[in-house]
Amino acid sequence: MLEQLTIKNVAVIDKLSVEFKSGLSVLTGETGAGKSIIIDSINMILGDRAKKELVRRGTDFAYVEAVFEMTEPVREIFDENDIDTDDDSIIITRKITADGKSSARINGSAVTLNTLRDVSDMLINIHGQHDNQALLTPHKHIMFLDSFAKVENEKAIYKEAFDKRNAIQKELTKLETDVGERMQRIDLLSYQVNEITAANLRDGEEEELLKQRKVLERAEEINECTSLAVSVLYDSETGASAYDMISDAQSAVEKIADVSSAMSEVYDLITTAMYSIEEAARTIRDFGAGIEYDEQALAEVEERLDLINRLKRKYGATVSDVIAYGEKAKKELSDIETSDERTEKLRYELELAEKELKATAKTLSQLRKKVAIQLQNDIETALHELNMEKARFCVSVEPKPYSSDGADAVEFLISTNPGEDLKPLVKIASGGELSRVMLAIKSILAKSDAVDAMIFDEIDTGVSGAAAQKIADKLKSIARTAQVICITHLPQLASVANSHFLIEKDVEGEMAKTTLKMLDANGRIAELARIVGGGSAGEEYARKMLEGKI
Repeated sequence: MLEQLTIKNVAVIDKLSVEFKSGLSVLTGETGAGKSIIIDSINMILGDRAKKELVRRGTDFAYVEAVFEMTEPVREIFDENDIDTDDDSIIITRKITADGKSSARINGSAVTLNTLRDVSDMLINIHGQHDNQALLTPHKHIMFLDSFAKVENEKAIYKEAFDKRNAIQKELTKLETDVGERMQRIDLLSYQVNEITAANLRDGEEEELLKQRKVLERAEEINECTSLAVSVLYDSETGASAYDMISDAQSAVEKIADVSSAMSEVYDLITTAMYSIEEAARTIRDFGAGIEYDEQALAEVEERLDLINRLKRKYGATVSDVIAYGEKAKKELSDIETSDERTEKLRYELELAEKELKATAKTLSQLRKKVAIQLQNDIETALHELNMEKARFCVSVEPKPYSSDGADAVEFLISTNPGEDLKPLVKIASGGELSRVMLAIKSILAKSDAVDAMIFDEIDTGVSGAAAQKIADKLKSIARTAQVICITHLPQLASVANSHFLIEKDVEGEMAKTTLKMLDANGRIAELARIVGGGSAGEEYARKMLEGKI
């Protein structure tokens, strides 16, 4: 049950908080007072898409909080998602910022919109005016039947078989494409695989070749520089080398090293320098000795790099990409070349999948047809109770090609007058009749739904007189076992409610502000009088309605 609703900064609502009771509650008010904003706010709690347009002008965010009684099915979801269940309340909050960002929490824990929807769907249902449009769309009738039939498990089994059949069919169709196209593809892939394989590429090869080319191109310069460096550092033919001069310095310092610790340290430094120069000269000599200009070697490196660049232009930005492309092409070629075997296997698998799909579709269809009889009888009885005593109702279940929801075309048929044939609902029902058909369906579904709170948004559209009273009686009956909240313009419905709330909109300065308050006895008389026409006569009529005398 919805116990409390708090709304802040949502469109024309500045701040609003209301406590709901069990039974039947009605919300009435002038057109444009903000009733739709309350429905939008509750839809936020149900996980609707965030709409930044709902954020009240001049504020940073919109906020809605709803408090529900805990139920055992919801407690199980809480346990699965590590949501606090210490008390018997469920507190759901939703916040939408002015830039459209959204957040949702349940009992203080941040949750995804999917989790929010899973929880809220078990707590409350909203039946809005748009639901009547679903009755005018035949392909949506199946959702009403399935909701009544509780066929979620059978639909899941069917959907798995449907997806499996489609996947096999898709792969088989791909393999059975034009033979000429397949041969062209084989020729292309064979050429690509052979070209890449023949290149015998390896990762890192291009980097090595670039370094090698650089050395070969500068071989003469390298030889000159290394010879000079060795001569200057260690092995000069024209004069003393750096090593020779440092060696002289070492000998000089060695003679006085024993008179000063500083000189002893200097001696060690010079000795280290000599070792370093000797090692450096050796390394330079070895490097230079291994390099010589080789025109043939340079040409081979250039040729290899040209090959790599050609392959990169065709198959990828790097050598690794080219290698990966070759592996992929090799696999595709193998798949195509062995496609005949694969085709035969897939045909066999498709045959089995078709049988499985047929069986699951038959099971689902049989269940729907069985339940359709019960549903149509229940709806027809409910229609009779809603001042459509002569109405006949039929839930037609006919075969159709396999689709994601089964192999059944479901459509509601109705006859509203004696002697008339059953015809599609979309062709004959008036607005008031649609409202009553929808209420009949919802009253039946309410008995099997797990939720214990239902909101009806102007379910009475297009209804008046005796039919209006029948709708009031039906909603009152539903409210005996579930909390029912109705937004209505019908005085008949407002008069039988357990609680009556008035929605009003005032303008303060340049800003509109909507308020919601629970009416006392005098307030209910005044509001009912406004609905029926006002004046003293209206008040007397309203008083009699509340007393059950009309």
